[in-house]
Amino acid sequence: QDNCSLTQKQQNSLTFQSPMTMTPGDLILRLLFVLQTGIGVLGNTFLLLTYTSTACTGQTPRPTHLILTNLAVANVFFLLFKGIPQIMFIWGVVHTLGNMGCKLVTYFHRMVRGLSLCTTGHLSSFQAIIISPRTGGWMKLKDAALKNVSFSCFLCWISNLLINLFVPVHVGALQHSHNATQIRNFGLCSSSKKHNTFYAVIYTILMTFPDAVFMGLMLGASVYMVLLLHRHRQRVRHIHTLSTSHRFSPEAKATQTILLLATTFIFFYFVNSIFMIYDSAFAKSQLWLYHVTTFLSACYPMVSPLILM
Repeated sequence: QDNCSLTQKQQNSLTFQSPMTMTPGDLILRLLFVLQTGIGVLGNTFLLLTYTSTACTGQTPRPTHLILTNLAVANVFFLLFKGIPQIMFIWGVVHTLGNMGCKLVTYFHRMVRGLSLCTTGHLSSFQAIIISPRTGGWMKLKDAALKNVSFSCFLCWISNLLINLFVPVHVGALQHSHNATQIRNFGLCSSSKKHNTFYAVIYTILMTFPDAVFMGLMLGASVYMVLLLHRHRQRVRHIHTLSTSHRFSPEAKATQTILLLATTFIFFYFVNSIFMIYDSAFAKSQLWLYHVTTFLSACYPMVSPLILM
């Protein structure tokens, strides 16, 4: 699962406290998650309405608008399926999700997380192709990218829906077991640990391989765009005219925004991964790490609409 597991003692210690008895730290933590989810949902909903209103007015939407709409939808669903259960857990509301509820929440959370990663990688690679030199080979690639924007977004949905089908198999309602090696509790749900080494290896590969592919795609496209923009700046530096040709074009400005978006995703992804690896290796399921990893995983869906605005 995305977050570190919680021990039975920690689960029991996090019970509901009334506003009169909760500590200032508890109140700050609870309000922090509420603000993160609220700001993220409102920001992405605003972007979604902005992009869809363009199509409703009869204007031809830009190809990137479709990708950004896909990203906004993924972010909204991620915040809903990750933020709301976390808010319920942090406020002490437990035992509200049954087996089916836990399976559905876990599945859709994993699916939209992968969809967000896939869409951000798609956005970076698409923009890198668009601003590439207008040579014969690149022109063919540009035409193919422009014609297949909708199909690429559809492919992101289908691939993530299929890849994560087996994720909720071992997930169920919160269980209390004296054998801590058999059950992993995480928030409102729990999962049984996998004893089959072969299955564990296959599970890890299937979970990490798509992430590695899209992270590599995102990094490659980002480095290419940085080099291209640097070369553009070096070239126009020697142009001395009264025109505004020395300024960045709208395409270059859009590329800078997408670079910032990809960099933000990569930053939060790697920081979150470091905390998760640390928890798995050394921390032995500390409660503060559970909250940190959960908060970091939802930072990109919250920040991305602010960057795009």
